[in-house]
Amino acid sequence: MAPSPQHQYARNPQFGSMRFTDWMRLVYGVVRLLVLELPLFLITYPYKYSHTATRPKPFADNLKNFVIRRSNELSNPAIARFIVRPGQHLVDIALSSPRYRYCSKNICQPVSRRDFAGCWVVQNSLTICMPPSSADVTIFFLHGGGYFTLQPGHYLLFVLRIAEAILDQGLTVSIFALDYALAPERQYPTQLAEAAAAYEYIVNEAKVRPGKIIVAGDSAGGHLALSLLVHLHKPNPAISSPRMTLPKPGGLVLISAWISLYHEPPSFVSNARTDVLSATFLRRRRAQFLDGYRKSLRNPHDFNKSSCYFEFFDPDPPIDWVSVLPPWAWACAGSDEIFFDAIKTWIATVQKELPEESVTFEVGSGKEHDWQFLETMTDESQKKTFLEGKVGDGKAFEGAAKIGRMIVEKIRS
Repeated sequence: MAPSPQHQYARNPQFGSMRFTDWMRLVYGVVRLLVLELPLFLITYPYKYSHTATRPKPFADNLKNFVIRRSNELSNPAIARFIVRPGQHLVDIALSSPRYRYCSKNICQPVSRRDFAGCWVVQNSLTICMPPSSADVTIFFLHGGGYFTLQPGHYLLFVLRIAEAILDQGLTVSIFALDYALAPERQYPTQLAEAAAAYEYIVNEAKVRPGKIIVAGDSAGGHLALSLLVHLHKPNPAISSPRMTLPKPGGLVLISAWISLYHEPPSFVSNARTDVLSATFLRRRRAQFLDGYRKSLRNPHDFNKSSCYFEFFDPDPPIDWVSVLPPWAWACAGSDEIFFDAIKTWIATVQKELPEESVTFEVGSGKEHDWQFLETMTDESQKKTFLEGKVGDGKAFEGAAKIGRMIVEKIRS
């Protein structure tokens, strides 16, 4: 299937391109990984990995996570984007598959405005496009990628599986995925400004009632979701959107959220060998996301790294979570990911302020960071089964499907 203009988006037009220095770094990284890192991993594996995690992972899982983790550390943004390729190629594969070929015209309808871009992945159902406001629930999805890589297209199978799970339960759903500008080319607070403008569009132009909106995000997207909720309650003086006070959404879904940009709790050490992320990698991404903003201040020493707009572990000033959070929030974390302790601590904090039943925390035993999304990207067997199947067959990607069923349960409770 040739790329169709109706499915294309271009918020980050240089995604996937590399300069000569990037190619040199890529060659160095590949050689180092194959010649030095992998042999060392194999030699030290019996000792290092026998003491990690309550339930040790299979060798293949540890090897996969090691390769991803070290590749992240050895890459820069240009290389990372080159490796994953622009999200459009995954959109084309999905829409030409037996599963979605018949309804391809209804999927990934782009929206481009001066102050944000994104796409309606689904509008009410897969078979018939209707105004998003007519759906029982609208998900405003904010993707992860450390603020420096990935696009909505990379998440297409993930969000479509969530949509199918919701549709299977008898509800209609619309999903808008924000294609925010990436760091380091565009730094904080650009991403928050775009998320706020998109939320304003969903409410005022698409006419979706805020109580029917669920803001959802994974990893950095979860961080952006919390930034948006704080901003809706207490507007960030650095940005102008929304142009009017808007009500908070009806629900919040956080998937392996990057709760704290600066704090490194004990799981950063205890899960250092079991996760796909590392402290080194995150420090670099944080710098690329925030350094431009810090340097833009009249006095860089005035930079508050505990700002309530991007620090949720120990914010300054403290955040009134009762006013900020929607009626219900659901968060998950893998027991083997380095974010685990930060997410667990944040959950404990908000549960002290809100009714216990309004905040749910689910732990994926033996799972790494963002495992529900990663299986839609890396598990070729499941991808083949899914794309060759039929809508509603309930096959593959159970992690994403479970999120969809959870959303239905929250709406009906």
